[in-house]
Amino acid sequence: MIFMISKQILIIEINEKNFKTLESVLQKEGYTCTPIYDVESLKKLDLKENDYDMIIVNAHVSYVKAEDVVKCSQSTTALKIPVIYIDSAKEHDRKLLDESFKAGVSDYMKKPFDSKEIIARVNYHCQQLYKLREYKLRVDKLGQLATIDQLSKLTSKMHMQAILKHQINYCKRYKTNATVIYLSLININKLIAVFGLEKGEKIIAKFAKNLKSTIRESDVVSRWAGSEFVLLLPNTNAKAGELMVKKLKQKLSNIEIMSNTMPELAFGMTEVVDDDTVEEIISRAQYALKEAKKQTYGKMHLA
Repeated sequence: MIFMISKQILIIEINEKNFKTLESVLQKEGYTCTPIYDVESLKKLDLKENDYDMIIVNAHVSYVKAEDVVKCSQSTTALKIPVIYIDSAKEHDRKLLDESFKAGVSDYMKKPFDSKEIIARVNYHCQQLYKLREYKLRVDKLGQLATIDQLSKLTSKMHMQAILKHQINYCKRYKTNATVIYLSLININKLIAVFGLEKGEKIIAKFAKNLKSTIRESDVVSRWAGSEFVLLLPNTNAKAGELMVKKLKQKLSNIEIMSNTMPELAFGMTEVVDDDTVEEIISRAQYALKEAKKQTYGKMHLA
């Protein structure tokens, strides 16, 4: 979790003396403090995720309101940075306290305070932020695992199914074309039998990288199963799809997948039609691929 901890604190103060007092306390805990003394400096501030772990504000600064500080603490970051307001007035200001918490301030302290107290509060709020960052990182990782195939780094089968479903609805609504290509690296099993599964996986990963670099930006490619790939070509009819197959075959067939070994490819292709389902599209494309594999030359079939 250490890479999510910056131990950086932004301090919005009235003057340098007050800042130095706070800084001297927090530096002992390893925090690095950055001062803000005026509204111009605050406006120039461009907070990015993980830049700061906390914002501490003198409650009596006249150039910024509590709601603006809170807005700043979460404007460009995925998680809200904790904000502590410090009140240096001799008398307790209930109105200021209520306004601060209503604006979303995380904590409120009165001066004079013991150095151990402010360190304890700063550490507590920072630890809560670190836990949230770690949780978000794990959630993002799980999301990525669901959408990206870990071997090929292409779109996962599960995510591709959702994309195909969306494309079917889009074609139906706007009366546009879309073509699906089912591509197989047909000599991979022979290579795995000779060189082993680990080598086979490296070949698939290398081939997938070249495949992705060959398609258009608007196209989507997924590793569907083993050494078989599904390509979605939006706004593309069957005739244009055939041209894409020729392009893929020309470029990919000349790339060595290992020393002195070129890929042997077969292509099944189908066009999206009204009232299609994902299962029907894939079934037709797989049938087309099966027919393509029977061919001596070309190895492309349209279903």
